[in-house]
Amino acid sequence: MDVNSISNNISTLNPSSSLNLERISSSKSVNKISEDSTNLYINEYNKKRDELSLNVQSLNEGIAITKIAQNSIEKQQEYLGNVQTKLENANSYEDKNDLKQSINEDLRNFNQVAYETKFKRENIIATDYYDDKKSIDINTKSANFSIEKPNTPTYANEIFELSNNSDLNNSTDLEQVASKVRTSSNQLQNTYDDFTEFGNKLEFSAKETIKAQVDLYNENTINKDRNFGKESNDFSKTNVNANIGYLAASQANIIQEQSVRLLS
Repeated sequence: MDVNSISNNISTLNPSSSLNLERISSSKSVNKISEDSTNLYINEYNKKRDELSLNVQSLNEGIAITKIAQNSIEKQQEYLGNVQTKLENANSYEDKNDLKQSINEDLRNFNQVAYETKFKRENIIATDYYDDKKSIDINTKSANFSIEKPNTPTYANEIFELSNNSDLNNSTDLEQVASKVRTSSNQLQNTYDDFTEFGNKLEFSAKETIKAQVDLYNENTINKDRNFGKESNDFSKTNVNANIGYLAASQANIIQEQSVRLLS
């Protein structure tokens, strides 16, 4: 084999312009994949973050409704307690029917609390014929919570009706009214307990959601530190460079083999 033939073989083994173009194209592809992957992660993160934020907002509103209802029920219990105390001390009145006016005042205050207890202009512990919503509903992406809306004014109205239709000078009638007050107080306590259970469920879900928010934030922080896009790009570039190195080594081996043949 002559020297010109060896030169021709060497020239054909050198990296060509087409190889350079291929390297540029590969680099652009890597960058595009990295960019698409990063954008996808950001979109998913933002979606999940917004979803969790809305969940916490809904749960917080539910917890606020629960606290408002419980505070109002405690005030109503105080008015029923006043009525009960007055009935127990009925003997201090010469005419026990004079009790009715004092009792009715407490019952009016009881109902005033009921109708003034609202959240976003919506009644919480009172309903009427025109009230479209008969329940309090808290909805999140992962779970729904609901409690039947109580109508506490019925307790006061029933006591009022019984009291005003009774002769409180009669011990039997007096005891019937007192018994009705105790029953209403127990029913009101059950309503309070229902709101307590409802609130506990909301608080548990809120804690879990906040924990998920923290975990999501920490995960995002770690991913930012890692910089997946840069790592992916660097890894691909390393592979390209390694392949080019292998190609150059192969060329050198072939040239060496041709040289050995020539010298032989």
